[in-house]
Amino acid sequence: MTKKLFYDNISLVIFMSYSRNIKEAFLEYSNMFKAVLLTGPRQVGKTTFLLSIKEAKRNYVTLDDLNVRAKALSNPEEFFNIYKPPIIIDEIQYAPKLMSYIKIICDNSKENGLFWITGSQKIELMKGVSETLAGRMGVLEMNSFAYREIVKSKYLPVSFDLLTTKEYIDKTVILKNILNGGMPGFVLQDMKREYYFKSYINLYLERDIRELKQIEDLNAFYVFLVSIASRACMILNYSSIAKDTGKDVKTIKSWISVLEATGIIKLIYPLRKEELKRITSSPKIIFMDSGICTYLCGLNTIKALENYTNLGFLYENYIISELIKINDNYGLNNSFMFYRDKDGYEIDLIVKDYDNIYYLYEIKYKNKIDISMISSFRKLDKLNNIGSGGVICNSVNLVDLTSKYKVIPISSMIS
Repeated sequence: MTKKLFYDNISLVIFMSYSRNIKEAFLEYSNMFKAVLLTGPRQVGKTTFLLSIKEAKRNYVTLDDLNVRAKALSNPEEFFNIYKPPIIIDEIQYAPKLMSYIKIICDNSKENGLFWITGSQKIELMKGVSETLAGRMGVLEMNSFAYREIVKSKYLPVSFDLLTTKEYIDKTVILKNILNGGMPGFVLQDMKREYYFKSYINLYLERDIRELKQIEDLNAFYVFLVSIASRACMILNYSSIAKDTGKDVKTIKSWISVLEATGIIKLIYPLRKEELKRITSSPKIIFMDSGICTYLCGLNTIKALENYTNLGFLYENYIISELIKINDNYGLNNSFMFYRDKDGYEIDLIVKDYDNIYYLYEIKYKNKIDISMISSFRKLDKLNNIGSGGVICNSVNLVDLTSKYKVIPISSMIS
């Protein structure tokens, strides 16, 4: 291909040199389901990915086109007379009524993979799927580039019960990745960081925010975004955020749901077990792209990041978001949570795998690790399905901390 085609401001030619880790899972879903919905934030590469893997016979239509959208809204039946499957339908949240017609087409066909659909507003889309397409549509989530996608990793994805030593990642490289994140439009193009993220936030506010909740006061929502970014990987405190923004708690809860619906954040919840007492119930905020987070925090250089008061939280946020991306890309079915009780004991990250084994991790930016850092692990001794774990840090080698827990290089987890 010599002519460059641009979708979502990303060169398809450049993009195709980067293999998205979600490809295998997506094609598996396409073979299993009559329709596949690919959700995720704007500009993470959903459309470009689908165009890069589509068969020659598969059509493409985007509801970003106002003329096409008008046809989908006014006459869905005629829409599908024009745009026949197999087809990619981009940004279907603009015409949710199409879901009912997709159901009819799916029910009248024996073929799988008829519809590849994208959307940037997960909660509203999932409502449509559950009401009309349950059992007919598979749903996958795409995030910005994971570290292993950026470096084109040669390793298998992390296996929590069988960690291995991988090539060391220098701390400066980690800081650079925390600062820049993984948005394809920035990673793949020679663009000034400040310009890219300013444009992205403005587009996000003007399109997703106005459309999803009809929020008129975008300046107040931007202040809210900055407040949330400064709390990345911290326990969600609605009252504190309300105080920062001058809004009531009800509004803050509504706006948090908007950030979740558009894939900007995920909330991970504390481990809940009847055997455990005095545990917290509030979730942690995870920013799914660290570049967006650091931009909102006003961090523009590695030096500024190194001097940032909450660098430890950003480091923890980065590792957890990377593990969630790997989980989503490979369909690993892991659950992510943490532990904190009212006596002050906490465990930064708990991963529950498909077999309901719990893996316990502390995450430390510093390299000097000692056994006291896992003292909270004993709070879960009464549970009989605890696996391995340890302290994730910038160490060079994977070494034993105890007979069960290890000092774990970040590379063993994310590369």
